[in-house]
Amino acid sequence: MRKMPMPDQPHGAAPEITPNMIQTAMHALEKTGMVYYSEGGLYVPTEGGWKLLMEASGHEEVVAYGHPDIKATDNTGFAIVKANSPEKYQKAIIAVKADKACKDFDRKFKNSLKSGKKIEITIEADGIEDTIIAFCSPALTMTSSEEIAVRKDDRIDGKTIGILANKSAAELNQDLVEKLRNSNTKVKIILKIR
Repeated sequence: MRKMPMPDQPHGAAPEITPNMIQTAMHALEKTGMVYYSEGGLYVPTEGGWKLLMEASGHEEVVAYGHPDIKATDNTGFAIVKANSPEKYQKAIIAVKADKACKDFDRKFKNSLKSGKKIEITIEADGIEDTIIAFCSPALTMTSSEEIAVRKDDRIDGKTIGILANKSAAELNQDLVEKLRNSNTKVKIILKIR
């Protein structure tokens, strides 16, 4: 099957949506009752599916802190953790001591993350900020009580809130990364559905 290019992907080459990604998303939607497979071979939204799509909006704000051990050199994505230090994934973690993880998000916001929309993640510290755009997915589970992750690929686990992101930890504004390496730096992460 032919790969389809992603529309409107800023900063660099656009990732591609594969038929397997579409099939996985459709199966996840069907499993949750958001779509059904019709006789004509098409997936059709259910009433609940349309309602979710129309209501997809909202935002969340996460407050976290910097840490001297933050590397921010990972090329596949980035993470924010509730832990006091970036012990496990030093290359990907950009902030610690977060006041929220995926499991703490409002139910309506979680439902919005399962839409076909995009998520805008703004990271701000000491007046310096950077913004990342990623895609929402019906396959997101958001079950992690300790972490939040955004990925450049389409891999999804319990901490993932966005896939096919336009930036990884290594591509963040380097002035911002310097601020993130200070344990006294308060970091504000604003998540908006677009």
